This record gives sequence, structure tokens and C-alpha cells, in this order.
Amino acid sequence: MVFPISQSKETGILSRYIANPKERRMVLLTFIAAVILILFGVLYVALSYQTLMLQDSRHYKENFKQLGSISRIGFFAVIAIYPVFLLLKWKKIKGISLGDIQLKTILQFVGKWVRKWHVPVALISSAIALLHGYLAIIRGFKLDFTHLTGIVTTVILFLLMFLGLKRYKRMDKQWHLKLGIVFLVLFMIHATFS
Repeated sequence: MVFPISQSKETGILSRYIANPKERRMVLLTFIAAVILILFGVLYVALSYQTLMLQDSRHYKENFKQLGSISRIGFFAVIAIYPVFLLLKWKKIKGISLGDIQLKTILQFVGKWVRKWHVPVALISSAIALLHGYLAIIRGFKLDFTHLTGIVTTVILFLLMFLGLKRYKRMDKQWHLKLGIVFLVLFMIHATFS
């Protein structure tokens, strides 16, 4: 009796969306690192709760604002993918050079790197942003502009991550890009007016 050779198919949610095994591994490892970062932050807050609550309000606010600033830098790095690929689609880019080097060649190199690090930096920045929000809320939630814009921005961030997963298979109908722009505007409003 001859048995057909079965091809082993990988299972799991990531394998359904991300075809490249190296990229899938990188996303999974970064996701695990982001979860560990959040758990470590929550544990640190739990162990230092009394000390944190006794801190001067201004000093405490500066501490969690630093986390917000770090995540903002990360999100700007993540958003860099859009203008780089927009410029690469521009037809006139082929004729522009800097000395002997074609600008398109430089942009292709930069595009490769922003594409590679887009998801890992986004996941780590999201984890830092969640810790920022957690620290902001545990000191006392207020129904004010800052807290409301932060919550709306966080909801958009979760939708953005879900649609980012669908983006790998081009199943998002460009909603990842549209929500990315909405997220950029909202987090800038939140950061500027808080």
C-alpha cells in the first residue's frame, strides 16, 4: 500500500495571515516581548503602588508622560513606511539622483528596513502606550479631554493592529492605512493638548 506524502501545514493564527516564516517568527517574538513588557510594567506598578501614589502629582505625571513620549517616537518610526512607499510609487523618482546615487535606490533600501521593522516597532510602541494609559488611569480617571482622547486613540490602536494582521493578505480594503492616519491625528491631538 502506498501512502501519499502529506505536506505539513503550519497551524495557528499567524500562519493564516503571514506567509513568510521568518517574518511570522519576528512578529511572534515581538508580540511575546510586548506582552512581557506589559506584564513587567503592571507587576512593577503593583509592587510599587504605595510609593507611586505618594509621589507628587507633577512628578508622577512626568513619569507616565515619558512613556507616552517614547511610544510617540516609535509610532513616528512606524508611520515612516507610508511616505517612503508613496515616494517609491512616484514615477518621477527615477530621474532624481544625488551625485552618482539614484534617489530611488536609497528609498528602496530605506523601504526594506521600514517594512521589516514596521510591525515590531508598532507592537513595542503599543505596549509602551498601554503602560502609559495604565499609569494615567490608576492615579485617578477623570472624564476630561485628555483621558477621552487617550481612550479613543487606544481603541483605534487595537483596531489598527487587527487590520494590520489582515493587511498581510490584503484583506483590509486599505482600512489599515485609513485608520493609521486617524490614529496619527488622534494621538497627536492627545499628545499636544494633554
